[in-house]
Amino acid sequence: MTRTGPDGADEPALDALTQHWLRQIAALGFLPHKAHARVVLGEQLRLLVAAARAEPFDPAPARQVGAALVAARVAAPGVLGVSLPLLAERLPGLVGGDEPAVRSRIQPLLGRMADGFTAALRDTAMLAAEELNRSERVAWRDEQRRLQGELNQALLHDVVTDLPNRVSLREHLGAVITTARPDARMSVCLLRVDDFADLNDALGHATGDDLLRTIGVRLREVVADLRGASDRYLLAHLGGEQFVVVVSGTTGVDEGIKLSRLAQHAIGNASLPWVDGYQLRLRTTAGIVEDRVAGTTADDWLRNAHIALAWTDADRRPYAVFDPTRAAEDLRRHRLAVAMPAALERGEFQPHFQPLYALADRSLIGVEALARWRRRGTTATLGPQNFITLAEQTGLIRPLGMSQLRQACQRGSGWHAAGHPLLISVNVSALQLSEPGLVATIDDILDQSGLPASALQLEITESTAVDGPDDTLSDLTDRGIQLAIDDFGTGHANLAALSRLPVTTVKLARELVADLSDTDNAAASAVVHRTIQLCHDLNVTVTAEGIETRTQFDTLRALGCDHGQGFLLAPPTSARDITQLLKAIRTSRP
Repeated sequence: MTRTGPDGADEPALDALTQHWLRQIAALGFLPHKAHARVVLGEQLRLLVAAARAEPFDPAPARQVGAALVAARVAAPGVLGVSLPLLAERLPGLVGGDEPAVRSRIQPLLGRMADGFTAALRDTAMLAAEELNRSERVAWRDEQRRLQGELNQALLHDVVTDLPNRVSLREHLGAVITTARPDARMSVCLLRVDDFADLNDALGHATGDDLLRTIGVRLREVVADLRGASDRYLLAHLGGEQFVVVVSGTTGVDEGIKLSRLAQHAIGNASLPWVDGYQLRLRTTAGIVEDRVAGTTADDWLRNAHIALAWTDADRRPYAVFDPTRAAEDLRRHRLAVAMPAALERGEFQPHFQPLYALADRSLIGVEALARWRRRGTTATLGPQNFITLAEQTGLIRPLGMSQLRQACQRGSGWHAAGHPLLISVNVSALQLSEPGLVATIDDILDQSGLPASALQLEITESTAVDGPDDTLSDLTDRGIQLAIDDFGTGHANLAALSRLPVTTVKLARELVADLSDTDNAAASAVVHRTIQLCHDLNVTVTAEGIETRTQFDTLRALGCDHGQGFLLAPPTSARDITQLLKAIRTSRP
């Protein structure tokens, strides 16, 4: 007796076809859930049988069969290839009835089944592709985040010390400035490891990097030991030998000074590598800025810290605190230094002349040429204290000195031609005196101007007179040019040196003359008197500078000083005024 199911299907025949179908599919590839696949195949056979028997006939439900196979992961390559011939052969027997009529229904059913299978397989593939794409996007985003994190680390941290770098420091300063209260203050301490560049070159960059890492570790320890370090302090490495510590919420410069001392002590006592049996010892200098945060920028703080650090070299101190007044003066000098070359070419530097008198009768015997800078576009005239040092530092002292000498000789020649044989005294720097062609240049100037060599006096400093080239000094005096030691009594020249130097005049320093203002200062008078006597014994003329009081004038004349100059007698003035003075003197003569 044939056993039938609730739907009228022949159960044994249906089970047999299910098993056969399962084996053929399994032969194509691995089925992850074979028992589940068997159930699905049986259910789909029942659905096909029911669809084939249904009245009116509709092949559409067979589409679900193909989709169900794919959903059950019965979707190996070739599934349709084994399924369609098998079902086309065996399915009519399960349906029963008029065989030609049944077979006419089986083909549309199997076609719809194939459509459903391929559509579901396509959808599954698309879903898989989308899932793969999504997974790849997620993985890509994760990789991008990782790479971005590494990039940020590289951009914001120094590769050697792993400390925040200049970019990170600027961001931190900007954040502090932006979020600070109106009355908030901050300190920036810029540390420089002195001579690190030389050590780095001598020992190699590998050892240099080890030094920097060790210094970074020690500075981290210093910052970590300070109270509230996690909130108020930032340690950064600007690169090379420079480190920075930023302290927020300061109340004065003392905290920055204390920090610099702690850092200098830590670096100076760091356990640094041994080289050739010797342990390295490092010295550190610091530039400190402490100020209100409001109205500033990150550039302001870093620039001012570097300015303060530069002052440590000039001051020979382990640290310097930024001073706006000093910085403004430095800026002014820098601008003057930048403007000097063009000003020299335009002839803005011209000599003024200070009269030189014989103290015995107060007669005018000469003038000293003193450089003045009349800046174009201004009414101000700058004295030598504003630019001589800059000229020496920039190398412009040579052309400037020659320009002043040429102009002074030309003026002096004109006065000589007018019947006023004044001594023309001009300062010459050590740099000018060291020029190999100096003597020849002076010869040319005298020839072109027409000034007699005996009317020219060159003033040199004590150190230049003692340490300068003796041959040059002798060549000058051999031509009849007179030599004077300027500011005598303040340097390292001495009276004994005068016996071997070809000088004709000693100019007493202003400091010696100033001491003569006190009539009770017997020691000062004795020093000046003895100096004058010894100079006269060596046939050297004595000139006093800076005579500003009647007491000084009377004392110097009484002590036998030959010549003098100063504001009591006459201040420096223009060549035109000197010409008028000479005319007045000639007119007053009997």
